[in-house]
Amino acid sequence: MSGGDARRRMRIGRRFSWRRLLRSGRAEVRRSLQARTVAMVVAVTLAVAVVFSFVSMLSVRSTLLDQVSGQARSDFSNMVTQAQTGLDSADVSDSMQYQQLVNNLASSLQNEGSSNLVSVYLWSKGDDNRLIVPVSTDPTYESVVTDDMRTAVASDTHRRVFYQPVSIDIESRMGVPGAVLGTTLDFGAVGGIEFFALFSYETQENSLTQIQINLIVVCLVLSVLVGLVVWLVLHGIIRPVGVVAAAAETFAAGDLDARVPVTRKDEIGSLQDSFNTMAAALNQKIDELEEAGAMQRRFVSDVSHELRTPVTTMRMASDLLESRKDDYDPMTRRTVELLGGQISRFQDMLADLLEISRYDAGYAALDLVETDVREPIREAVEQVSELAKAKRVPIHVYLPNVEVLAFLDSRRIVRIVRNLLANAVDFAEDDPIEVRLAVNRRAVVISVRDHGVGMSNDQVPHVFDRFWRGDPSRARTTGGTGLGLSIAMTDAKLHQGTIRVRSELGEGTWFLVMLPRDPARGAVHDNELPVDFEPGTRRLRIVGGFGIADNRSGDYIRRDDDADGASGIGEGRMP
Repeated sequence: MSGGDARRRMRIGRRFSWRRLLRSGRAEVRRSLQARTVAMVVAVTLAVAVVFSFVSMLSVRSTLLDQVSGQARSDFSNMVTQAQTGLDSADVSDSMQYQQLVNNLASSLQNEGSSNLVSVYLWSKGDDNRLIVPVSTDPTYESVVTDDMRTAVASDTHRRVFYQPVSIDIESRMGVPGAVLGTTLDFGAVGGIEFFALFSYETQENSLTQIQINLIVVCLVLSVLVGLVVWLVLHGIIRPVGVVAAAAETFAAGDLDARVPVTRKDEIGSLQDSFNTMAAALNQKIDELEEAGAMQRRFVSDVSHELRTPVTTMRMASDLLESRKDDYDPMTRRTVELLGGQISRFQDMLADLLEISRYDAGYAALDLVETDVREPIREAVEQVSELAKAKRVPIHVYLPNVEVLAFLDSRRIVRIVRNLLANAVDFAEDDPIEVRLAVNRRAVVISVRDHGVGMSNDQVPHVFDRFWRGDPSRARTTGGTGLGLSIAMTDAKLHQGTIRVRSELGEGTWFLVMLPRDPARGAVHDNELPVDFEPGTRRLRIVGGFGIADNRSGDYIRRDDDADGASGIGEGRMP
């Protein structure tokens, strides 16, 4: 065999691992109902079979031991009768004849004994009797006859038979069960003979071992057969259920025409039919909801468009009245101011509703132009400045003093930042609002943070829901429809970006607007962002830093921000 083949076989051997096989088996059992059920049934069947086999073996061993012990006692009794008859009928007169008679008797008993007779021992009764030499047909096992056994036989005067279980070594096999039986023979010439016979139960032990092996094989085969039957039965049940589950996943993915064939008439067939009925009902309900949603969107769009003309007329009339308000008495002048404010609010609401209707209709599109990101931020701050002054909320803007170019739809970016700032002004509670910018090669992140009342953990997930407000009882200066943050999120998603928020009661709310510098290249992964909220916590903490990240090292170059006097709101330096 070549060295390459040997190395390849060694690699294959290393790749195989019982531990890996056990792990994969456990994973399959956890993942598959069929595998779990089969494993449980096989384990239970094997356990029951093992317990049954163990109990059966104990019963068989006890019965077999009783039988073989009884047979050994019977054989020994026959041998005792034969030996005593031989001694009684012998006509001997000297010690030489005594010894020859005993030798012949031992040989005759060994040859005519049962098949499991190992050896015969004939000893003079009493150690002081030396008329005969002890006779043994197999001296190898002479030590098996214990001193206690000999003492019990020698002291007996009623010619009883003594039985002692022993363990003997036969050839290469160790610990073979057997028994020693002993009694006293009457031989007046020498005063009596101790007669012992050693029996081996090897044949019975072999039979018992074979029975054990057969039971083990039967247990294993039975467990495998039961597991196979259960697997086949479950496969017939789980496979059609799996087809129904796959159809449900396909249906949930958007294929409303997904159905399953009804192939059975049992409970599984009822499940298949029920799924088809449910799918048809859901399909019909979805069609109805889509139709109702389309009608609602058309209604909102039509009403919004239809209201634009009368609102424009009202706006013109309000502007005319506004231009002459100095000629009115104070009561009328205040009425004209309120009228103008409410008409402006009405126009903003119509604009939001029109924008939402465009999103729903799929007509929203980006007008991407390479733009300095600082400009739409400044414009949004300027648009909110009057509101912030009225609420006495300072806005601190921290921007780099160099251009930050990105492909953006400036109108939408202005609206995102304006909506976030307007929301922050409402809940700032006279504390300052901070606007910052973080930039690297792939993305820009606009930060808007207030230090106001904040929101609870239950409220944060709903902040971008349509028509949702964190505190409906609150008197909001901006009024609004509850669509501002929803529109901001939609504008961010149109740019392949997103908006993330964290908030804590009493510590304020923090928004991060994450936008790719070129939406045509797709969304930016989290690990490519210059700044993000710290993972693993809900606290108001971030990782990264604000400013412009060095493209080579990833470090941030912190530059003085512009004198943002155009906003009239506040100035600052990069922290």
